[in-house]
Amino acid sequence: MARNEALQSSSGTANTTDVDVVSSALPDGGATAAKQQPPVTTSTVYNTTLTSADTQYSQALPANTREFRFRCRTSFAVRFAFVTGKVATPTAPYMTLPKGTDYWSDNLNLASTTLYLASSEAAVVVEIEAWS
Repeated sequence: MARNEALQSSSGTANTTDVDVVSSALPDGGATAAKQQPPVTTSTVYNTTLTSADTQYSQALPANTREFRFRCRTSFAVRFAFVTGKVATPTAPYMTLPKGTDYWSDNLNLASTTLYLASSEAAVVVEIEAWS
């Protein structure tokens, strides 16, 4: 504890105040070194070609993926899921990446994950960046 000896009360008398400087530094739930993930160090790039329309293609992400992003290079909408059998013939749960946009996910720690992709257009190229 730190001691502040020079505080004056409204009546002009000196007060002594103890301030707990250790616990006052961060609020409950605040960021601490123990809660921080180490920085990402390895980048992997995939160019996955969806050769045929309405056909499922897959790309395994590296072990311990911490962040990833993907986009359609050829500017078409892409259906994607993290479960097989959902994108060729769209069946929930799946999501749609609209043309001209990126999908980004960070603050992850994925042991192993596969991204499943499909498009209603043929010859679509999906660019995937993964960091571990």
